[in-house]
Amino acid sequence: MANLLDLIGESAPYVHVHDLVVDNGVLHSRFKPEQQRYGETTLMSCSEALRTLAVHGVLTCAAANPSQGRHYYLAARADLQVLPIQATTSGSFHCVGRVERIEQRKQFPYFKATTTCFTENGERYAVMDGECIALPESAFVAIKGADTAPVAARAPGQPSPYRDPVRPMKLEWTKPGEVLRAWLEGFPREDFAGHFDVRALCPLSLLAGNAFSLLRHFPGFDAYRISKCLATCKDVPLPGEPMLFNCIAEAAGQFKLTAENGQGKHLAAFHLEARPDSHG
Repeated sequence: MANLLDLIGESAPYVHVHDLVVDNGVLHSRFKPEQQRYGETTLMSCSEALRTLAVHGVLTCAAANPSQGRHYYLAARADLQVLPIQATTSGSFHCVGRVERIEQRKQFPYFKATTTCFTENGERYAVMDGECIALPESAFVAIKGADTAPVAARAPGQPSPYRDPVRPMKLEWTKPGEVLRAWLEGFPREDFAGHFDVRALCPLSLLAGNAFSLLRHFPGFDAYRISKCLATCKDVPLPGEPMLFNCIAEAAGQFKLTAENGQGKHLAAFHLEARPDSHG
């Protein structure tokens, strides 16, 4: 089998896993969390869990893809659960992924995969069911385009943009304590480093990280933990494209967040279950 990292359109620093092993159709990997957690009190931020399990899921799909060569995996849906555990810290995590189903949609394979994340002591920390479509490079470029300027080389030791992904936003309460709007001027191209190689596109987890950070502005949520996240993705912004986030407290501990671009086009939605954590 070819090197799995050569079969996907993402690369470092977006891809941050090591020790890849495929055993009877199951993919194993390890990673060390790197992202700031802001107000979140779980062992890693929810958006980093989305990113890491998405990367592991894509690699799982690449290992099972019957089509040869590099493919670009575009996420459509992710259902993440963060489980209660005893550990208060974990220096690294172990991921396990399995493809549950492969379908054909618009002549391209559509994958449903489950990825599970364990602490270094073996506790089951998070589970994500994800769905994505796999496009060969020619189809990806036909749909998303290709960058005309080469990606700037990263300097040795340059910090990953995914360590501190939340950007300044202008906030406005449309209904105090219940409905919050946030405007973001746009992400610079370097914020999308490694996603994707031929076309810089915003990772869904980067949208999520900025959206989820809005929870800390709600009463009682200075510190909080997210236990469930259902994410759906229609599209993602290009570098520099203005963004609008809407965060709605629908019920006790339930939030709906949406992201749209400057033209009002819906991009993604997140449904969260979260609770305040005074011990954060």
